[in-house]
Amino acid sequence: MRGTAGRRGAAAAAAALTFLVAGCSAGSTGSGAPTTTTTRPTTTTTSPAGTWSKAVAVAPGSNLSVVSCPAAGVCLAGSVAGQTYRLLFDKVSALGPAVPAPSPQGGSYLECATPGFCAAAPNLNQVAFYNGTGWQPPSTIAAAQGFTAVACTGPSFCITVDGEGNSFRFDGRGWSGNLGAWGAANQISCVTPAFCVAAEGGPSVWDGHTWTQPNDADAAGQLNSVSCATTAFCVLVDSNGGALTWNGQGFSPPTTVAIEPPLAGTNASGLTGVSCPTATFCRAVDSLGRVFAFNGTSWSSGTLIDGGRALTSVSCPTTTFCVAVDRAGNAFFSS
Repeated sequence: MRGTAGRRGAAAAAAALTFLVAGCSAGSTGSGAPTTTTTRPTTTTTSPAGTWSKAVAVAPGSNLSVVSCPAAGVCLAGSVAGQTYRLLFDKVSALGPAVPAPSPQGGSYLECATPGFCAAAPNLNQVAFYNGTGWQPPSTIAAAQGFTAVACTGPSFCITVDGEGNSFRFDGRGWSGNLGAWGAANQISCVTPAFCVAAEGGPSVWDGHTWTQPNDADAAGQLNSVSCATTAFCVLVDSNGGALTWNGQGFSPPTTVAIEPPLAGTNASGLTGVSCPTATFCRAVDSLGRVFAFNGTSWSSGTLIDGGRALTSVSCPTTTFCVAVDRAGNAFFSS
C-alpha cells in the first residue's frame, strides 16, 4: 500500500484528465475542441492493485473495447463501433473512426507504439496509422480477410492477423504478402520485430519470419489478451479467469486468478485484458469490473473498481500509470 502520497497522485491524474471532455458521442468524427466540463472523480480505496479513480466518461453509452497508452498520460481508446478517442492529461477528445467500418472485426484492433504512432485495423482489409493528431488515409491489403488484431513496435514494424489465419507485416514503407498464421487472434503483443506473441486458439510466437503453431498450453479457456514485457516474459489471460506466462522457452499451465460466470449476452468473460510493463508488474481486468495485480510471484485478489459493468481492456505504459476501460464508455485511471 502506498498510503496518502499514492492516493493524492491518482486523484491528481484522474482530475487532470476530467477537466475537459469533448466529442464523446459515437457519431462524432472530429478531433474538436473541448466542449463539456465534468466533475472531478474521487479515488477508490488503495489496494494491492493500486489506487483507481472513479469512472471518467469518455463516450457515454459506447462499448469501449480497447485502450492503448504508449506513455503515461497519453492514450487512445476505441469502441466496438470503430470510434476512437484520445485521452490526454488535460482533455478527452473524439478522433472519429480510423477507417470506415460499421464494427471492428476484433476487440484489440488498435495499438499505439509511441504518442505519435498508432495503428488501427478495424476493417476487413484496411489498416490506418495515427500521427499524433489524427488518422491518416488507410492502406488496403487486398488479401486480408477481416483483421482481428494489430501490434507495432514503432513506425517501421507492425504485424496483423486476420480471421482466416493470414498475417501481414509493415516495414515502414508498405505491407508484406501473407506470412501465414493459424486463425483469428484476440490480441498480439510485440517486444521487437523478431518477437511477438499472439493470443489465438492457443499462444503463438512470431520469430521475425513465421508464427509457431498454437499449442494447447491453455486447453480450458479462450485466450483473451496478452502482454509481453521482454522476450523472456509474457502473460496471457483467458475466459476462465486463468493466467499463463512465457519464460523465454515455453508457456506455463494457467494459474487461476479469477473465476466468474460468462457475461450475459457476450462470449467475453473471465479475464478480459492484461498489461505488463515489467516482469514484476502486471494489471489484469475482468468482466465483473475487477482489477488484479501481479508482483512477479503471485496475483492479488480482485479489487472492484467498476461495479455492475465489465472492464474490457487495460494499458500500463509504466508501473505508475494505468488506464482501464469498460463497456459503458468509461475510463479509470491509476497512478
